Amino acid sequence: MITRVNISFFRYHSRETETGEAPLYCRLWHESKRKIFSIGFKVTRNKWNQNKQIATGKSEMTQRINTQMEVIKKKLVEIETKLIMEGSEDILEDMYALYIGKTTVSRSFITLFEERYMTAKRMEGIKFKKSTLDKFKDVLELVRAYIKKSYHASDIPMNKVNFKFISGLEDYLLTVRRQKPVTINKNMQRVKQVTTYAMKCNYIKVDPFIDHAPLKVEKELVFLTTEELHKLESYQFAQERLAKVRDLYLFSVYTGLAYHEAFALQKKHIIMAFDKKFWIEMKREKTGKGISVPLLPQAMKIMEKYDNGGDKEAHVLPAISNQKMNSYLKEITEIVGINKKLTHHTARKTFATTILLYNDVPIEIVSKLLGHSSIAVTQKHYAKVVNKKVSACMEKLEKQLNHC
Repeated sequence: MITRVNISFFRYHSRETETGEAPLYCRLWHESKRKIFSIGFKVTRNKWNQNKQIATGKSEMTQRINTQMEVIKKKLVEIETKLIMEGSEDILEDMYALYIGKTTVSRSFITLFEERYMTAKRMEGIKFKKSTLDKFKDVLELVRAYIKKSYHASDIPMNKVNFKFISGLEDYLLTVRRQKPVTINKNMQRVKQVTTYAMKCNYIKVDPFIDHAPLKVEKELVFLTTEELHKLESYQFAQERLAKVRDLYLFSVYTGLAYHEAFALQKKHIIMAFDKKFWIEMKREKTGKGISVPLLPQAMKIMEKYDNGGDKEAHVLPAISNQKMNSYLKEITEIVGINKKLTHHTARKTFATTILLYNDVPIEIVSKLLGHSSIAVTQKHYAKVVNKKVSACMEKLEKQLNHC
């Protein structure tokens, strides 16, 4: 039930002057909070009826005072009605702020989301990549669709963005949109960016994510085993397009480059290093961290195969979209007989596991070659593989100790 604000007027007796006049005040009372402010008039004790809250007498001043109080009350009621419809969290504060001319802090969620998107859009290529902005826009449209379905509105006030809203949005993405938990978690992170900004701007007072926990995700580490890798390398494809995609995939298997880095790789990124061998020197698009990867013979062979000349700005590999690459990889696994869902990213996983970790390359070096922001990231992603290596080493140690 909505509790209305009590609006009343009173003569401030304690501020009575020597002439017997005291200022008239308006009092706003809501639950346990109150606000008072002067209406700009003074009256003597015998010219004020507190029960009726009116100035008495027939003078022109009396009429002006009563008219002013009616105008003030009418304006306050109009403001109150508007705030109730908007679902104001603190109606007394907002009501007073609007009356004295301050900008209300009441905002709507979709409007704020759009504002944040447009602000970021202006920094495209400077602070944000187009792919990042596209994902942000996608989440905006998902939230818009959720509000339309669940609230039958095109937008909602910021104060409605609470834990119930966040939980409902998560359920919507899971049941209606059929998104996977890992995708939902990423989308909710983008929503949280907007609510965090709203908190900092005092548009909302309580963090709607305060009791929210990300969905549990059982991430399966998909990579090619040594046998599967040999099977892929040795297969003779009848179709040239599949043979080419296989080569491009293998290049990342032996360099660990993610899709964006692999197809942004230019000849200028290939340098002769201190050991008189060729290395890749570039920055990871995702983290901005520099990576240095020695070129293994298998990667060199693929690079030479697709070398079409050109200057240092020429790209090392022929271009192909990530979507088409993954589509062809699905076709390849069916032909070769590999019972795994391969994407370009699994090449990077294969580099970290089959090529490096299973060949006793220390986790610190693996982290450096992958260009991770910290070794903790590497340990988190490859914990099971590292544990298997630890188990194997301990088993070997146990046998050695038993022979002592």
